[in-house]
Amino acid sequence: MQRSLNETKMITHQVIPKKRWRNKVISEKTLEIVKSTSPILAKEGEAITQLFYKKLFANHPELKNIFNMTNQSKGEQARALADSIFQYAVHIDKLEALGDAVNRIAHKHASLQVAPEHYPIVGKFLLEAIQEHLSLPDNDPVLTAWAEAYGALAAIFVNTEEAIYKDNEEKLGGWRGDREFVITDIKQEGDDIRSLYLSSKDGQPIASFLPGQYVGIKIMPDNAEFTEIRQYSLSNAPNNHTYRITVRAETHSGNPAGIVSHFLHQLTVGDTLLLQPPTGEFIIKEANDNLTFIAGGVGITPLISMLLDKIEKEEDVSNVTFIQCCRDKTHHIFAEELKSLQEKHGFKYLVSYEQGSGADTEGRLTAEQLNQWLENKQAPVYFCGPKPFMAEINRTLQKIGFNEEQLHYELFGPTLALD
Repeated sequence: MQRSLNETKMITHQVIPKKRWRNKVISEKTLEIVKSTSPILAKEGEAITQLFYKKLFANHPELKNIFNMTNQSKGEQARALADSIFQYAVHIDKLEALGDAVNRIAHKHASLQVAPEHYPIVGKFLLEAIQEHLSLPDNDPVLTAWAEAYGALAAIFVNTEEAIYKDNEEKLGGWRGDREFVITDIKQEGDDIRSLYLSSKDGQPIASFLPGQYVGIKIMPDNAEFTEIRQYSLSNAPNNHTYRITVRAETHSGNPAGIVSHFLHQLTVGDTLLLQPPTGEFIIKEANDNLTFIAGGVGITPLISMLLDKIEKEEDVSNVTFIQCCRDKTHHIFAEELKSLQEKHGFKYLVSYEQGSGADTEGRLTAEQLNQWLENKQAPVYFCGPKPFMAEINRTLQKIGFNEEQLHYELFGPTLALD
């Protein structure tokens, strides 16, 4: 079905044009000093950011309501921040090169309700960590330069995030901050995987979204001191009345590992959740009927939303290839839904099980198998799943002839390079 003009307007995607990102207020001396620190940051960045987080949470424990403390304990957040700071130092004289990364991080920040007043706090303890770890005296030129550079970067994020908040607030059915949603239905999709269907508690319309985007969900676990916020991709086609999220109960060695996912698996129809508006940069970027989707496990969620949206808009999907990789038959998410859609709409649907029969192939996807399935090496490819899975798919696709510009993926955790 075709969207009306109002529907089209309400799902605009807000970004700050890259041409605005060259900040003229940064002095040439600062540019030179910051760039000169990039080799130090490459070596010492993770230690600096670990010290930064230690200082930050010791002085402002309330910020644990925003940060994912599981990622903190794994060290992933410190590594991601260290890499971001390093990239900023390298590209500070050509900030437009960081455009996609800044937009991606800004959308994540928006789902966490990061506010302008948080940036001076972060800046204070980041500079303290740099000074302490590198044993720099007060008023050292490096500290002065990084204070100026951080201020410029903070301004970019504040402006970008405010544009996202404002855009989400002004949409039909949009809002800013928390909004209460009620679970209207629950469907078991496989072992330890369930879909929750969510509608606004006030009964009013909800903001539509771009296929591939996610919502931030805020909970207060039992006996917890701080709230927990996680992002879940929307797995249904965009509309103005229902969101669907599909959640796997994370486990490690047979024991519960995901605080939020296990909390969500204990909920029942009628329970409520707090949501932030849909955000995210993992969206279809090309007007192209020749698309390939490759899903690993619960990473199928943003990809099935993209497929469902194309079908609902009555677009031709006969040239679409949808590859789904599952552990086994019991972990085959949306199996009946996808088989029914394939029979009705004629896209190419292929399934791989790591173990067990019943799929088109068994075992991990090989270069030979993908080369056989993907004859059109010019088609854009969108893939999502566990990070090791995506790293392998990324390498394999480039090995069989796809170039990096054709490949688009979504990381569920901190923004780290796939490899």
